[in-house]
Amino acid sequence: MSIPVHIVTGFLGSGKTTLIKRLLLAGDAQNTLVLINELGEIGIDNLLVQTVADNTFLLPSGCMCCTVLDSLKTTLLDMLNKQAQGLIPAFSRVLIETTGLANPASILATIQQDTHLKSRFYLHGLTTVVDTENAIQQSQLHPEWLTQIVAADQILLSKCDRVGDSIQLAVKDKIQQLHAEIVIKNVQDIYCVADLFEEQLLHRQNLNPAVFFKPVDKAKHDLTQTCVIEFEGEIDGLVFGVWLNLLLNKYGEQLLRIKGILKLVGFEQPVLIQGVQHCLYPPEHLEAWSWQAQTSRIVVIARHLDVQQVQRSFQLFMQKLAS
Repeated sequence: MSIPVHIVTGFLGSGKTTLIKRLLLAGDAQNTLVLINELGEIGIDNLLVQTVADNTFLLPSGCMCCTVLDSLKTTLLDMLNKQAQGLIPAFSRVLIETTGLANPASILATIQQDTHLKSRFYLHGLTTVVDTENAIQQSQLHPEWLTQIVAADQILLSKCDRVGDSIQLAVKDKIQQLHAEIVIKNVQDIYCVADLFEEQLLHRQNLNPAVFFKPVDKAKHDLTQTCVIEFEGEIDGLVFGVWLNLLLNKYGEQLLRIKGILKLVGFEQPVLIQGVQHCLYPPEHLEAWSWQAQTSRIVVIARHLDVQQVQRSFQLFMQKLAS
């Protein structure tokens, strides 16, 4: 029997990983294979999800719409072989989280049209998570946001508690201008993995077919840079906070995403930090380290900004204030 594949997409920082982790914790995900695609040299989101679901795997680095479609095919077929050999838990559905910069058109086409995949898997649907707090600005600045809306079978609004009713209405209106028939829900309306695979999405009737980037948008998409900042030893939380606030104040719009796990002075447990452009969210204390060497690692995703300059500023800042 063909295995359903459901894709979760959404712009950087929209809350895709938070949603998937919550759904997996609901306890109905034993037969679900989770594939997570991240930008950057290391993955963080997959490590966070692995704490609640062993059957979680990181797709190779790179944006799924640009560089890893062959790897997606290879991974899916490889997982079938490993399942047959008893090397991984059995699965009857696949959940894929894309990078926040993915254009889903290529992913949809690969699953639906590849000869080897379509005999074993079928596209169940695509859910786009929308950051209600930043949606209007993102719709104006980032072509990826638009393609993710157009490709969706349903929209889940996140961070509604951070905005008023007028902002929510404006976001819904913007979405419906692009995709008039789309179902819009609150992210909290989805309680478990089974809710993503509900019957009504099995027969996709997407009136607005997924579109590929226009040349001008592709050029903008290709300007994205990533870097990983690593730091051995403990970090003074106050020093780090000063550096990060200065960085966000100066380069907020260019800093699309910052996410990291830190070893802070005075804390035995690792601390997760996340930010989207000018917004920095409250830190989260994790239960344990996801890698053996307790080294702080931060992933920076930026556009129209030299990420190596960000990397150098961090190292200089830490050295000067620590000395």
